[in-house]
Amino acid sequence: MEDFAWVPADPRRRRFPSPLLTELLPAPSITGAGAGESPLITGIPPFDRSVLSWNGDGRWLLEMRLRLAGPSGGSLTPYYVLGVLDGALGRSASSTEAPRAISPPVALLVDTLVVKNGAVATGFQVRATGAGNLRGLAVAHYRREDRRYTEGPAVPGAWGTALPVPERAQRNVEEPEIGGEVCSPTSLGMVLEYHGSPYRTLDVARAVYDPETRLYGNWPCNTGAAARLLKGGGWSAVVKMTGFDGLEREIAARRPVVLSHRWERGDLRGAPVSRSNGHLIVVTGFTKDGDLLVNDPAARPGETRRVYLRRELFRTWQERGEGIAYLLHPLGR
Repeated sequence: MEDFAWVPADPRRRRFPSPLLTELLPAPSITGAGAGESPLITGIPPFDRSVLSWNGDGRWLLEMRLRLAGPSGGSLTPYYVLGVLDGALGRSASSTEAPRAISPPVALLVDTLVVKNGAVATGFQVRATGAGNLRGLAVAHYRREDRRYTEGPAVPGAWGTALPVPERAQRNVEEPEIGGEVCSPTSLGMVLEYHGSPYRTLDVARAVYDPETRLYGNWPCNTGAAARLLKGGGWSAVVKMTGFDGLEREIAARRPVVLSHRWERGDLRGAPVSRSNGHLIVVTGFTKDGDLLVNDPAARPGETRRVYLRRELFRTWQERGEGIAYLLHPLGR
């Protein structure tokens, strides 16, 4: 077994620049079976949420531990199992081979490691054990309340841009009995097709399915599958955005974004359903006034293109949700 270390990506090699995301690369590159641990990553803003994303294939056990704030520099938690990458099955899972050793004040909520009771973490460490080609990891670390609303454009070229993202409706999935559960892979399928990697929605759903939680919407399982499904290669990660500037950068670069949001009755005019406890959509652009152009997979076939008001989507994405988005970066884009 080969030993390696996870090291922070050089700023010039970062795919997703954000102060709330740390990208890690293996050094040296993994050529087969191996085990690698990162240094303790510090010097980042305090956080109470973290999500681990992975890009690669093979069979890997992925773990992370936190440094909690406290006297004398704080204390380290045990390692928590956050993912099992199984290339033989063509999918990832939140945890299937090891117990989730969770202790107060930390909880694993499906795909998010949460620090509870008002505590915060000030650092983290990751390790991976297995075999195959694990090209990189990314850790989104943030406070749930990190958000900033802006009225005006932050990035030139985003407002007034509408990307030609193909439409899909989740109720059209090839196995209709799962139609109510596949907003995430349906959204992902639209973005993959836009980038020249067309797959049936059912095939994307099978690739992202988390057998432990029995969910199609596990965030890192979706981005991990996206990186594998991009023809020609590429990178994908779960990111925390604090507002619209990150979306505007992606749209200006002609890359649509999948985002996760939730809403109550009356929150979101034009939504195809009156409320949702968690739903994913594709942001395809902005109107000239800064409202959001989206493909909403919950709509009827042929009716997924919607315009959501800027202030209302900020509420459903950032205030009721956590500001989470999937970024897909094909090589060369």
